[in-house]
Amino acid sequence: MSLVDVIVGVRNEEKHLKRCITSLQAQTIADIQIFVVDGQSKDRTRDIVQEKMKEDSRIKLFDNPKKVISSARNIGIKASQAQYIAYLDGHCYVDPDWLETLISSYQKYERKCKVGGVGSTYSSPDDDTDYGKVVAQVLRTSLGGLGTAYRKDEKIQMVDTVAFALYKLSIIRNEGILYDELMTQCEDTDFNYKLLKKGYVLLKHPDALVYQYRRPNTLQFLRQMIDYGEGRAKLVLKYKETLKLYHLIPVLLVFYLFISIISLILGMISFIRTKELFFIFFPILIYLIIILAYTLTISLKNRSLKYLYAFLIFPAIHIGYGFGVLKGFIMSICK
Repeated sequence: MSLVDVIVGVRNEEKHLKRCITSLQAQTIADIQIFVVDGQSKDRTRDIVQEKMKEDSRIKLFDNPKKVISSARNIGIKASQAQYIAYLDGHCYVDPDWLETLISSYQKYERKCKVGGVGSTYSSPDDDTDYGKVVAQVLRTSLGGLGTAYRKDEKIQMVDTVAFALYKLSIIRNEGILYDELMTQCEDTDFNYKLLKKGYVLLKHPDALVYQYRRPNTLQFLRQMIDYGEGRAKLVLKYKETLKLYHLIPVLLVFYLFISIISLILGMISFIRTKELFFIFFPILIYLIIILAYTLTISLKNRSLKYLYAFLIFPAIHIGYGFGVLKGFIMSICK
């Protein structure tokens, strides 16, 4: 029995998986197992894992016929006999003291409160694409952030959900908590909310960094945001009390843009006067000024013109997420 089992859910991760596993092999805590749970990859993912298994007996390979990440996590939880479990994705890597930082914090704070899990903070890989680095900066802002895991705080924070977290396996087993395999997005938030409902607290450590590679272009990133929004809608429909005002703001933006486009079309055929069109589009002007201000702040902070691309990433987050939430609500109602 190991101290920690790290569950790595993967599917077609040949590009980054080797670095992910290598970073786990280099942990300062050696008493670990690495559970790679593969969702029927079509690339060299399995070959990479099998090559790594030859050099390190701590690495185990599991099959995930359902292919979704929530199923991968459950497979790892059921197979584990460790004291703690943690998880990582195949397109991420960590510092050598990642697990040590999470475990020491868990043990410190469990004497003071009912700790459910200790999570990590996102960071940007040094060799990420320029686009990925800009996305990382946008997600750290209050205007672009989708959650507390993207913010780099000065100290440990109590939060509503955590990413890339460490949990005590006995608590997960005793409470009968597993991932909802119908949740293809927001599965972490769903899992963590079950802990919150049972009175546990979740902590995020600012120094437990997880370096995550981002989507390489706007189209793929927009699709990811739509998926996130759809997952949030499913979570809200499952737990209505989790609905927050900031979840609805992107939805209102999508509605507003739709109405604005219709108004523009009507204006072009003279049903709406120019003065009325000005009042309709004035909020868009304010919105563009705000994201321009954030974009310039990011660019000046990083002293690079490439960060001006943030001007397109902010709307991709807001519109994609809002459309995804709307899509999730409509699809659930129509079932």
